Amino acid sequence: MTRLGFVSLFTVSLLLRQDAVRAQQDGTSPRATTLECLEAMNGLRTAAGLAEFKAASNPAQVLPKYEKNSQRDVQITAETLWGEICPKITATDSTRTTEASKLTGTFAYYPVADGKNDCNAAVEYWKGGFSLFNDEIPPKYEGTNLPTVYSDRAVSFVALYNPKPDPVVSCVLLQCPPASAAAPSVPGVPGSSRRLSDSSTTVDSVICLTNPPALTKSAAPFTEDEWNKIGEALSGSKGGVSPVGPSVALLSAAAISTFAFL
Repeated sequence: MTRLGFVSLFTVSLLLRQDAVRAQQDGTSPRATTLECLEAMNGLRTAAGLAEFKAASNPAQVLPKYEKNSQRDVQITAETLWGEICPKITATDSTRTTEASKLTGTFAYYPVADGKNDCNAAVEYWKGGFSLFNDEIPPKYEGTNLPTVYSDRAVSFVALYNPKPDPVVSCVLLQCPPASAAAPSVPGVPGSSRRLSDSSTTVDSVICLTNPPALTKSAAPFTEDEWNKIGEALSGSKGGVSPVGPSVALLSAAAISTFAFL
């Protein structure tokens, strides 16, 4: 079973340049809202001859929604999970997470830009990861950035086109307090309590967790036949495959992956 951990992705300066969505929050706690992305994701998958995602139901495969003063009584503690992950996204804490290790699967991660925080924007961003492979079948996966092509966006592309049987997915819109207004302390996470600011701006991401795990150490994620069908579907899609723009190139050059697979 694949277990997941997290390391920092972006420098604070790069993150804070992104357009963020204004949210009615106290600015100190993360907020995770469940997103229904099946339609947006499955449209691309069926065009490539892949099975449709179903909604995940296993607690170890579901990203929990969370708002301050609310909680769900399951094995994944939402407050702790998002309280650990947000400092990784905002680059305010590099401490290894504990709650995330209870999850299984492969993540797709979209750093919200231009206020576009919906499933369609996320899927378009992930789809654009195709160009990172330079029309070559993805190599064997050995770990985060190993080989170097396996950046967050490339891994997200693989997660979107997860070819494993009986695929399921769970998605959230995660709104994190900015670096100057980090979340309150989380038990067992040193340094997670920080001075607050009055800013209501949040650092937003769309995150999906796909299962079964799409990446296995020392194995290529796609067969040649699967890869060819994906390429044919994308070359025939309206507007083609979105290229990696300057902002994405900047982020890729400046960072290590947020989501590392153990």
